[in-house]
Amino acid sequence: MTKRAFSALVAAGLSLCALSAAAQTPSASTGCLKLGQIDGFSAIKGNDRAFVVTDKLHRRFRISLLNQCPGMQNNIGVQFRTLESGRLACVSRGDTVISPDPEMTGARCPITAVVPYTAAMEAADKAAAPTR
Repeated sequence: MTKRAFSALVAAGLSLCALSAAAQTPSASTGCLKLGQIDGFSAIKGNDRAFVVTDKLHRRFRISLLNQCPGMQNNIGVQFRTLESGRLACVSRGDTVISPDPEMTGARCPITAVVPYTAAMEAADKAAAPTR
């Protein structure tokens, strides 16, 4: 094998490794909600198993939960426990929301999904919300 062909194979291999690593690492472009960048949250009316979080870049993310989380509709506050540590940890599936309900202190609500909250999702949530 010539030096040139070997160099081309090595370069191709490094490119594939870089692409694979990029696919596995959450980033701002793929919708990573960083723990230290959370700015606020709001309940989704009529949905006790999901809520919306806004980060400091004004991006919105929908957090879906495994079960109903007490107190989410009250908009009191929210606390996260992530599997990763540090302020740059991405909130993701498998992490936990600690219930904001004062009567349910410490209730844990497992996260099933964290996705960017689109206008279409917001419209669907509003359409599904009960009217009072």
